[in-house]
Amino acid sequence: MEYRAELFDQLQSLFDEIGWNDHQLHCELHFPARLDAAVLERAVALSLRAEPILATRYARSGDEASWQSLGPEELGAAFAVTEDAAVFEAARVYRIDEARGPQLRICLLRGQRDSLAIAMNHMIADAAGFKDYLYLLGETYSGLLLDPRYAPRGPLGGDRGMGGATRSLRPAARIKAFLAQARDSNATGSDAFPLGGPGEEDEPLIVTRTIGRERSARLQAYCRERGATINDAVLAGYYRALARRMGSEAAGRLEVPIMVDMRRYLERKDPGPLRNLSSTVITRLRLAEGEGFEATLLGAKARMDELKLGGIGLGGFLKLELLRAAAGPRRAIRLLRRGFKPPLICMTNVGELDSRRLSFGGCRPDSAYLCGSIKRKPHFQLALSGYGGELTLSSNLYGSAADKVSVEAFLGEVEAELKV
Repeated sequence: MEYRAELFDQLQSLFDEIGWNDHQLHCELHFPARLDAAVLERAVALSLRAEPILATRYARSGDEASWQSLGPEELGAAFAVTEDAAVFEAARVYRIDEARGPQLRICLLRGQRDSLAIAMNHMIADAAGFKDYLYLLGETYSGLLLDPRYAPRGPLGGDRGMGGATRSLRPAARIKAFLAQARDSNATGSDAFPLGGPGEEDEPLIVTRTIGRERSARLQAYCRERGATINDAVLAGYYRALARRMGSEAAGRLEVPIMVDMRRYLERKDPGPLRNLSSTVITRLRLAEGEGFEATLLGAKARMDELKLGGIGLGGFLKLELLRAAAGPRRAIRLLRRGFKPPLICMTNVGELDSRRLSFGGCRPDSAYLCGSIKRKPHFQLALSGYGGELTLSSNLYGSAADKVSVEAFLGEVEAELKV
């Protein structure tokens, strides 16, 4: 079977071509006990039937692209089992070859406490879709434990395009969002996060820092009292830590794009097929000399409230729709390849992993996080995810051992700014 490659699928591939990132999504789940490896392998196989676009290879000829179904014998690469911690470490940063497929890779690390490292091609789905897949996998595993004949819902079909997010917009709303976000979805400056230059010693890294339940709860209460969100707080902390690391002159020019889940504009809220429905919007915070965290938080909240009232994230989608309508899908990609300039510094909030739904036969991870693509220098991104009352800050990059030490320290600086 063959599936059309949507414009956003090809855009994610373009991000790799131009040296922004590796267009992969990554997740780690750490369990308090052991899973049944045979049942999990069966659950993975069934999940590929439920989400058949994962069981494909990406085929491109010139500007034509599609997803082509794999044979059953080619799907075994989606699942691996190891007792070797080094093999699992490689699985944490695994890069799927989309031309070979499948577009999913799950590695189970066996021990007294099992762990899973899961990679999914970002061309197939965004973080919200990735989370829906994780819940599907847990449901399938749980169902198989109860009944070996269990099969999940599916195959899940439907529109994988981005049109559903803008279909119901009135002309006035389209014009307002387009004008308000005219500069979004592209580079906004020349100031880069201080890292070493690209070198032969660079390797893919996922650097994480977890904020524990007690402190996360205090931060949430602090934000709630001020009408702010956790996202507002981390964005404020990020700006403040960047100002310290880069200097006030660079920080004074800084504009940080953040990711926006465009499902907020869908008329139907069911998960639907795996797809990309994320956009970006540019934040601009100007820190006054000597201002405290609360002032920066309130500034971040005010800016985010303003953006939400103005159709947050719609500008990027509307520009892509206009480009596709004017130039056609194939020429649109050629124009994007020449004209897109990725931001040097950005942030993404991939949201909360629902511990109630992330259950494998009643065995729930005691820790988990999800993060996005691995950036290539000089690009840098802070990611935020939540699970079980904990928050995980992460930054992914192709870097050296010295870069890793620098980024670990920076994540500590961001957490230190969250002064509650």
